[in-house]
Amino acid sequence: MGAPGSGKGTQSTLLESQFGFQCISTGTMLRQEARQDTPAGFRLRQIMASGELVDDVTVCSAVASQLGTLAVKSNRTNVNLILDGFPRTEDQAICLDRILGEMRIPAPLVLHLDVPQDVLLRRLARRRQCAVCGAIYSLVSGATSGGLSAGGTRCMIDGGALVERDDDSEGVVEKRLVAYSTSTLPVLDYYRKRACSSGTYRRLDGNRSAAEIAKEVCDIVLFADTAVAA
Repeated sequence: MGAPGSGKGTQSTLLESQFGFQCISTGTMLRQEARQDTPAGFRLRQIMASGELVDDVTVCSAVASQLGTLAVKSNRTNVNLILDGFPRTEDQAICLDRILGEMRIPAPLVLHLDVPQDVLLRRLARRRQCAVCGAIYSLVSGATSGGLSAGGTRCMIDGGALVERDDDSEGVVEKRLVAYSTSTLPVLDYYRKRACSSGTYRRLDGNRSAAEIAKEVCDIVLFADTAVAA
């Protein structure tokens, strides 16, 4: 968990590579749906362009569907999953508890990437995404989540054009951070309070290099057999 631009996607990608986890990115799911020529897609495009959060019912329904699909494919309910960008409200957290309970999946390990707001604003203003594969680049460092050079305006992975996401424009970014502060910060309090009895919670300093954060994340995941609050 973390604000927009905190590095959730980068760390999710690294965990997928390191441990073979499967990632459920609500942002990716919703952006894919928003590209569809459907009433739901049109509505999602409006919400995302405005910087508002997608309603809880829509998000929870999408996540429950993905969890069910992955559990069926793996033929077991203890499949290792990463939830990237979910839950974002306390109601979503409560809904997730219900979904996991019904599927007999353990409570989540919550990794909170904490980054100062001024750093977030700089990161998001300079972020670009490959229009083909979705790889993220920084205009400042020229690095993707995998540490590759951007090499200009083209993706180093597949040559796709690097574009600004609709939800990364300056005005929308500010709205997204406000929405995060009002809706998502209470979720962290929710997990902090429950950490000793259900699942785990760890706060990580997100104002470091992706490699430094990744080392700490991997250490936590490897030794996350007991509940921890920090």
